[in-house]
Amino acid sequence: MKPKIFLTAFIVTALFTNCKKEFTGFNEEKINGEKKTKTVQRAYSDNFTTQYQFIPDILNGWDPAHPSPFLAWYPGNGDGNATHVGKAKTYFNQYVPFNPPFFSSIAAPVTMFAATQLAAAGYVGIPAMVNSVVYDDKGNSIWFHQTSNTTMPVSETRINFTGISKIIGGTGKFMGATGEVKLKGYFNPLDQQDAGVGSTGSIEY
Repeated sequence: MKPKIFLTAFIVTALFTNCKKEFTGFNEEKINGEKKTKTVQRAYSDNFTTQYQFIPDILNGWDPAHPSPFLAWYPGNGDGNATHVGKAKTYFNQYVPFNPPFFSSIAAPVTMFAATQLAAAGYVGIPAMVNSVVYDDKGNSIWFHQTSNTTMPVSETRINFTGISKIIGGTGKFMGATGEVKLKGYFNPLDQQDAGVGSTGSIEY
């Protein structure tokens, strides 16, 4: 019989990356005779239908005789849409330490469980601080680092959550991107296929 696992919230990010590459659509200015890209702050939002896994941290004390939602990783992925990206995919990861009665999670490397899938999509070299990635099939990705989250049980089959993530880099046109988003989503502790998350905020690139 599966224990009822009460997950915590999602999502997301990593190291700041300097950018010297020019991209179509950027505002540009000349400095010392050379063209330099000028970043612009834009509104950002995304929305994903997701699924997640429960991976217990047995090495650090998760006890199968006394199962709990603590001392475990919660990686996952999903499909959806994001502004400046269009149709997009996401991978994420978080870790729940032993901190009852709260169910707050901390950022964990997205590449811990999704490195192979991300590499197959053409995304490698993602820093360990990145716990969530939103990407398309054209080489553009946005990196997130989750800084906080709060969960609120609604019923036996639904837990809502809110949180904040920092944007700390990316690839393609989002290389060196910065920003911050507010997360809002839900998950079903009895069905790992039943979850979703969206975010709103701003991105500068």
